[in-house]
Amino acid sequence: MTAIDLRRMAKAQGIRKPRVEIAPIVTTKAQANDLARLYMRTVRIWATGANERIKPAYARALAEQKAMDGLILDRAGDVEIEIEAVNNEAVRSIFTFRGLLQSWAESVQALHMRRFVSQLLYSTNVDLSTQMYAGEVQETIEDVLARNMALIRDVSDQARGRISDIVFRGLQSRTPVKEVAAEIAKVVGLARERALRIASDQTVKLSASLDRQRQLQVGMTSFEWRHSGKLHYRPAHKARSGKVFAWSSDVGRNDAPGMAPFCGCKAKGVLELD
Repeated sequence: MTAIDLRRMAKAQGIRKPRVEIAPIVTTKAQANDLARLYMRTVRIWATGANERIKPAYARALAEQKAMDGLILDRAGDVEIEIEAVNNEAVRSIFTFRGLLQSWAESVQALHMRRFVSQLLYSTNVDLSTQMYAGEVQETIEDVLARNMALIRDVSDQARGRISDIVFRGLQSRTPVKEVAAEIAKVVGLARERALRIASDQTVKLSASLDRQRQLQVGMTSFEWRHSGKLHYRPAHKARSGKVFAWSSDVGRNDAPGMAPFCGCKAKGVLELD
């Protein structure tokens, strides 16, 4: 990443204040919603597959089991085939997930860069729009892609495991179809809730990583901790609000704003001119 001497450039513009600050760049609800829609593609495959393939196969297996216990293994095998078919469809959807995810990450990065440049122009009269490029944060984008590919696979794998457990326990216990259907619906609901939480958190994570890289790029070696104001917060994070930390400090390296699970805190860029 190309280093930019913002301190020198700001002074050249006649900036005489001792410190330059930029307001935190907050992610939008639309950005999180866009990512959530990508996650929900896989969740919907399990929801549809459960209704159209797995539950009918379970009903047939249960009816056959009640009529003739000797065929239970064959009928259970039919249910397993349907679960595998749904899983294969989910896996295929994940193959297309990466390209869509990359487009999403690049759009978040582009908006972040525009806002960062705008904030600096307002604070320093320095226009960096021709000196910052998307390629400089490509490693961050690649990290986001790898992490979210793993997360969407885990969402799908959890759904498969839980649904399999429900239907095979159901066959062993001869659980009525209606009860099994209700349990499967809960699994799909949990997958949906988890996907939405992940989408919100991963949007913040990407923005937090971009905050760090862009601030360091212009010589902002320190940041001011801005607490998220969430109802359920980490006391240690709230205690840091308003305090300045070096990016090279233990806090900056190991527990920066927005990096802990579901942390919504932000790093306010700080550049000392004196």
